[in-house]
Amino acid sequence: MARKVLDDVLAFAEIGLETPLYPWQHKVLAVIDKCSQLDRVKVAVSAPNGAGKSERVVGVAILRWLNRFPRGRVVLTSADAKQIDFQIMPALKKHASRFPAWEFLGRTIKTHDNGFFLSFTTDESSRAEGHHKALHSPLLIIIDEAKSVENEIFQAFDRCSFNVELFISSPGLKTGRFYDAFTTHREQFILTEQVGLQDCPHISKERIRDVIDTYGENAPFVRSTIFGEFMAEDENTPMAVNFEALMNLMSSPPGALISRHDYSAFCDFAAGGDENVLAIRSGNKLLELIAWRERDTVSSVGRFIIEFRKHHLRAAQIWGDAGGMGTPMCDMLADAGWNINRFDFGGKASRHDVYYNRGAEIWGKLARMIEKGEIVLINDPTLISQLTTRKIIYDRKGRAQLEPKEDMKARGLKSPDRADAVAGAFALGSASFAKFAQRTNDPWEQLDQYYDGLPSDFRDGGGSKEISIQKKIGGWAGE
Repeated sequence: MARKVLDDVLAFAEIGLETPLYPWQHKVLAVIDKCSQLDRVKVAVSAPNGAGKSERVVGVAILRWLNRFPRGRVVLTSADAKQIDFQIMPALKKHASRFPAWEFLGRTIKTHDNGFFLSFTTDESSRAEGHHKALHSPLLIIIDEAKSVENEIFQAFDRCSFNVELFISSPGLKTGRFYDAFTTHREQFILTEQVGLQDCPHISKERIRDVIDTYGENAPFVRSTIFGEFMAEDENTPMAVNFEALMNLMSSPPGALISRHDYSAFCDFAAGGDENVLAIRSGNKLLELIAWRERDTVSSVGRFIIEFRKHHLRAAQIWGDAGGMGTPMCDMLADAGWNINRFDFGGKASRHDVYYNRGAEIWGKLARMIEKGEIVLINDPTLISQLTTRKIIYDRKGRAQLEPKEDMKARGLKSPDRADAVAGAFALGSASFAKFAQRTNDPWEQLDQYYDGLPSDFRDGGGSKEISIQKKIGGWAGE
């Protein structure tokens, strides 16, 4: 690179790397550049997801540091291995041809003069110790996704001697060392930069509106990743389903769109004195909510089978909670010829950046349907109470999770069995036929016509071919 490029971080980025910078990105990099030979300078940056933190701040900072100081050192840690492997390293390796004397290896870079970049995840706490600056070898420490990094990692870096330390992350909860950088520890930082949407013009209005419509404007995920705000740990103890929104839905329900192909049921199996529940849905309408108490599991399985037959259900249309007592009851149903789909409330959510587990995810989907007034529910006082009295809490990553049932019991509340079943009925199976037919944009009426035009053995799952659409797509439902 030409010398003039090396003398200015903006030129280094925009001319040398052909990476344009927004004003806030240039501001952060300029401070790091200016303080690169000082002692224990700290910088903190909070910016929404997609703001360009990895490519335009972290990536440029690393390459600039090693280019300016061939014997320099950069150490980076992140809470997520995928963040290193699929964000940070690709942002660096795309420029490898500009630095032919350097070696780009896995999660490291080595310069021609023994300088280096080293990255590792925060589950390797011992690797955060023992890093020190030296003469002609200044040290830059970067703590990426700092909101999710445990305190012991920060403490390990506190024992290092460095020139500049950068905390950078999307905002999370109002707790931890990253949040402290913007509040109680702010005087320790030469720069604390909080970025919002107005500073990221490449984030389209359509994308913003889609996220807000999906999760709600006041959802912590939206407030932190889109608007760049830190969130209170309990956020005034929000409930899983907003009571006012549910009352509005019950008083003014939408028209019921009954769909023959979009027909599913969910079983919530009881343990002890809790309720067994079967929720049956067609289209956007809850058709049946059947609940009973039975301590004998064999008798409970028999009752479920009776209800399946009574309501003309097929195994491929039925989902069941496979956690706890659900596993042996699903096994007993399978032995009786009802090999239903199994659902794990504690399993990994498809949007694991938003929800702590699959249970929180399906409750979140139900809450959004209620807020948008999209579904028709049964006026059941127990269901209404269960939906609106369970709290939503958030982990350190700002992910929503359901209040544990043990905590609900301590508050004098019973297990929300009916609410679990209804959430499962609406979240699972609704898109399976459309995905199979590759007609996901068709309205239900057209899909019904398509469904009705298929041979009966495809629709009804009968015969020895065992090639019904429901059987083919049963494992895809809920994706």
